[in-house]
Amino acid sequence: MTGVLNIVKAEYQKTKRTMRKKYIWAFPMITFALAFVLTLGMTNAYSESVWNWWYTLLLPGMLAIICYLSMVQEKKTKYYHLMTLSTSRRKLMMGKIIYMGCAMLASNMIVFAGASIGGFLLTTHVPMIGAAISVLLLTVAQLWEIPFFLFLSERFGMIAELLICLFLTVAGIIVAPTEKWFLLATAIPMRILCPFLHILPNGIPAENGNSLLDMGVVAPGICLSMIWFILATLVFLNWFDNREVK
Repeated sequence: MTGVLNIVKAEYQKTKRTMRKKYIWAFPMITFALAFVLTLGMTNAYSESVWNWWYTLLLPGMLAIICYLSMVQEKKTKYYHLMTLSTSRRKLMMGKIIYMGCAMLASNMIVFAGASIGGFLLTTHVPMIGAAISVLLLTVAQLWEIPFFLFLSERFGMIAELLICLFLTVAGIIVAPTEKWFLLATAIPMRILCPFLHILPNGIPAENGNSLLDMGVVAPGICLSMIWFILATLVFLNWFDNREVK
């Protein structure tokens, strides 16, 4: 355990003075600005818009970009740490995944703070406690994207990664309100956040009595997300461990 924590710390050190570290707060700031422009003059809309733009588009986009930049940095050093340290490739990549999970949690907390303050000033119907819970739920529900995007970054490059990210995100928005939401990993966070944020996947406020406010989807959704994360991590680690590092 100590070894993995040291790898996480080393990963943090590698992000200093890089765009990866700046994106952790820059993407939430972009979300705040976008929501403000789009909801200017509206009531009960700012916080709702922040959360909706964040989990449907900007968070997946941020993860895709920082995963790509992380792998590019490794390539620039010719995978120096993988070639010179006695630590296994699996542990080094696992440390990278854990660090990025922490980075995502930090970004989600920034979004929570900004959306809450903005909602207080500009009016909102998003419950404060529900939004706080959403920070943790969203982090867990999208962990699987980290190993998935690391694989796409290493194997296909940024353009293909971003296109796949966009396709899966749009598909998630379409599938989330349906009874088949559990079949698509990107639809899960959009569905399980509805009861806590009172926002539908399309950004419209959910009225009382709406079936998407059912809390019964939360536990199955989190379990499915963890299964997706474990499977994606194992597949990525096995693939990376067996490939030839160039």
